[in-house]
Amino acid sequence: MADNKEAGNPDQVFTSADRIRQLNEVDKDVARLIHSAGLAIQALTNARSGDSPGDNSLESHKARFREATSQYFALLSSIDVRLRRQVYALEEASILAPDSTSRTADLSGASGGAAGAANPLDISWLNSRKDTVGKDKEAELWAAARGFVEQISNPASKVKTETVQEGMDVD
Repeated sequence: MADNKEAGNPDQVFTSADRIRQLNEVDKDVARLIHSAGLAIQALTNARSGDSPGDNSLESHKARFREATSQYFALLSSIDVRLRRQVYALEEASILAPDSTSRTADLSGASGGAAGAANPLDISWLNSRKDTVGKDKEAELWAAARGFVEQISNPASKVKTETVQEGMDVD
């Protein structure tokens, strides 16, 4: 029967205690998520890790970073899916209004001029509907990081950068 819960059996009915246990597991995974983010950042520094105190090579750092980021994104995806399931359960129990009906209510309330109605053009509402905002920013940050690493690893570009910076005027 535990397999039915984990497999996502659509006929499975979860009790309130089951839902609380699931949220507790998500809470624990959030702590693991933050830990893996810390490991990824630590892999980018010259700090020695407790796991391999003797190996401080570039390849070791790359391997630790890949492992930590892989764990981070796997946990993030898992947490996202499980929290969405919790939201859907709340919607099914009529504790939360489903997303489509709340959007319709926001639009009709704003056009009717009701006081305190949500603005349908609120930036947070618009951004929550567009899933590419975070992905675009992540791609931008990765490109900047790649450029930074290339600049550091290529001594010829370092000389160019220093001469360009000397020629810059500051107000």
